[in-house]
Amino acid sequence: MNRRDFLTLRTEGGKRIVDLSCERLYMRYVDARSGVGRVEPPLDDGDPGAWVAEPPALIETPPPRALFAALEGELADADVLRVLDRAWLTGEEFGSEVLARLEAFERRGGHVEWNERSTPA
Repeated sequence: MNRRDFLTLRTEGGKRIVDLSCERLYMRYVDARSGVGRVEPPLDDGDPGAWVAEPPALIETPPPRALFAALEGELADADVLRVLDRAWLTGEEFGSEVLARLEAFERRGGHVEWNERSTPA
């Protein structure tokens, strides 16, 4: 999983700052929930010529729990979390999952900033 899909990391004044794009995280969450891209074991019937063409591409989409675990891991060493695109937190399950991680981050001493500017490119 590429965290750059929804997180941007930088250091300012000795503090580790993480920008979280709720829009990008939501898109990854929707993909994870859909099951699209789940890797299935390749067919192996023992015939080396079984494939007439290239085998299908294997694109792995992690389940939602892995997506949120990656978010937690990135926040573990951060000092400041800037939340972008807050409007994307309206989904019941998605919003509550993200907000739970933000609350845990604050309980550990992190600082959350809400920023409505557009997501960094």
